[in-house]
Parts: sequence; C-alpha cells; structure tokens
Amino acid sequence: MAFSGEICFDPATIKYTLKALLSILFAGLVGACGALPGESPPYDTVAPNKARLLITAPALAGVRAVHLKAVRGQAGYRVERARWDTGAGGRAELMLIEALNPKGLDLPDDPRDELINFTSLIDLKASFGELYQSDTGMGPAVWRRFVAGDRTCVIFTQRWDDGPKTPVIRTLFGYYCAAPGGTFTLQDAQSLLQSVYITAG
Repeated sequence: MAFSGEICFDPATIKYTLKALLSILFAGLVGACGALPGESPPYDTVAPNKARLLITAPALAGVRAVHLKAVRGQAGYRVERARWDTGAGGRAELMLIEALNPKGLDLPDDPRDELINFTSLIDLKASFGELYQSDTGMGPAVWRRFVAGDRTCVIFTQRWDDGPKTPVIRTLFGYYCAAPGGTFTLQDAQSLLQSVYITAG
C-alpha cells in the first residue's frame, strides 16, 4: 500500500493500551517506525493459489492483492496479511493471526486499537464512530466506521475459540477505505463485512 511520511503515534487521537501495544508485536512493527509491514521482521510472499484471505467487494474487483505470511514460533502465533490498493480508489487490508499453543491470543477487544497495525492509516488523524456488531458468514464481527484524511472507512475484528471460557485461538481484523471523498454508509460497511472470507488455501 502507498506510504508517505514517517509512522508516528498521536496520543490525542488514539488511546494506546497494553493490549494495543501487544498488537504492534504481532504486526512486527516494534522499533520499526517508518517501515512497511513485511520489512521488519520479514514475511514470506504467498502465491495467489495458496492465499486464504479474500474480499469480494465490487470496489476491489480486478485488484490483485499482495499476500504475506510469517510464523513466530517463539511468540506462539502465525500471521497472514493481504493488501488491496486501487490507488485513487478503494483500499483494504486483512490480518489473520492464529495461535500455535493452548495459551491463545491476547489482543484488543475494540477494533480501533488495531489501527496501529496498518501503516498507511496510523499517520493520519482518525476520527471513530460508534461500535457495532453484525453477523457475517463467518460469525459475528465488531466494527466501527472512521474517517482518516479524506477517506471514510470501516475497521473490524472477528475472533474464534473452542468454546466458553477458552482462549481465543484465531482472530481476523482488517479495514476497508472508500475512494477519497466518497460516501460510505453504515449499510455499505455491513455489506463489506459480508464480502470477507477465509478460504482453505
């Protein structure tokens, strides 16, 4: 995705909790101010026929995604990422994290705390809307609309476990931003969430 400027955090616009800082570790961005995802530490490129993350939204039709993956054995998780960027049009990213041990994952409950994983957004002053929950084909998703620069967007998170009172073993979070100056309603956000899938790969 396009990047300009240095990655910096503005405490006046985003509240950073301990869990939010943990999400930086998952993204591989600790100590990497100014680095794009995948640069430090390195990710491996995933071939299109092996990619598991998919968005079928019409606004991204025909856009070829960049798919990356990494295994963090000592940290106890593996991660996959996908990025779509139409340039002057819509853009999106997904990030899937899967636990490699019974301890599960400790990640923020509010999707706005995941914004720091996406370098093209965190240097902008994001203004968040209300928190919603919607049912999708993969289960419930928690989401917010937000405005970043001249784009209206949605950021969301979904998580799965093995049953009540068990650790989270898989989480998917991501965002979609409409074209600059474009409208993006609550109904648009819900439709976008319905277009997100994890495939067998």
